[in-house]
Amino acid sequence: MTNMSNVTIEGFVTANPVVKKTKTGKNICDFSVAVNHNPTSEGEPKVSFFDVETWEGLADYSSSHIKKGSKVIVFGTLKQDRWENTDGKIKSKIKIVANTLRNFEKAGHEQSDEKIALSA
Repeated sequence: MTNMSNVTIEGFVTANPVVKKTKTGKNICDFSVAVNHNPTSEGEPKVSFFDVETWEGLADYSSSHIKKGSKVIVFGTLKQDRWENTDGKIKSKIKIVANTLRNFEKAGHEQSDEKIALSA
């Protein structure tokens, strides 16, 4: 039995996406999304940053249509990477693997409401 790890976030891309290839030649695109929360009682805004990973066709789309400052909604699942560092300590990082993106701004920052769903 598998468990559910669905996630949806809305925010702004913090830097232009970076595309890499796996050893088998598949495209992976990584970017980060800043999500603004309600201000604290002192009026200080709170921001969370989430790493997003897209694969193959969605990676191609992300690298050509998503830019720093773009407003996006990301639909995906959570993925935990775990590794041992050089000191022998176990490290962990949780990211979102997107299966659908909604891009509210095209590369030229024209207003848009474009939704793309590609298999991850």
